[in-house]
Amino acid sequence: MREDYILEATSLSKQFRGFYAVKNVDLRVRRHTIHALIGPNGAGKTTCFNLLTTFLPPTAGSILFNGEEISASDPATVAAKGLVRSFQISAVFGQMTVLENVRVALQRKAGMTYAFWRRDSSLKVLNDRALELIEMVGLTRYVDTLAVSLSYGRKRVLELATTMALEPEMLLLDEPMAGLGHEDIGPVIQIIRDFAKGRTVLMVEHNMKVIAELCDRVTVLQSGEILAEGTYAEVSRDPAVIEAYVGGAND
Repeated sequence: MREDYILEATSLSKQFRGFYAVKNVDLRVRRHTIHALIGPNGAGKTTCFNLLTTFLPPTAGSILFNGEEISASDPATVAAKGLVRSFQISAVFGQMTVLENVRVALQRKAGMTYAFWRRDSSLKVLNDRALELIEMVGLTRYVDTLAVSLSYGRKRVLELATTMALEPEMLLLDEPMAGLGHEDIGPVIQIIRDFAKGRTVLMVEHNMKVIAELCDRVTVLQSGEILAEGTYAEVSRDPAVIEAYVGGAND
């Protein structure tokens, strides 16, 4: 039934000068799940992601979010409807503290016009929620630290905190583990899992151990088309997927 699915793409295609980067993709993401989009380099994952978030217009096909056609919308309108891609709102302002970065996102959620000259006292109403989010991502000891001084891994979790501040109904994450050290991956998995309770997440990710641990369903792309779909256990056993992408990643 349609109401079970928050995001649906039908016959989604994108053509560049005669080349199909994405071709006839039918994708349905069930509400309140974590869904992964995987595939080898050049499979069309990024193009598909850009289509779903309306950063690119499709050559053909449709995209429904909560049953509403969005393929002709712009990213800001789609984000306002509750479909948010992490980098849209998660830029780190290097010369602001961790607290100030999160408050910027909270201002947007609250409909407050952001101004650099706004009195700090007028923003104190946002502090409690900002501190909750900062604690959730493990940055409490860095609350007054300038973002530029944070390690790469801590900047990434700060970006997650600013994304979470918007409380999107559905979050799309493009390789959230990219560049993270081994010690950072476990905490970020837990952050995503906690945030996904009562929400929906679609993520592109190369780390198969992360996919196996975190995701309810996996869609595999190859050459712009869907090669397989199912649970991680199902797709990791598919001979076509093993040949195209997974290989020995689940050893």
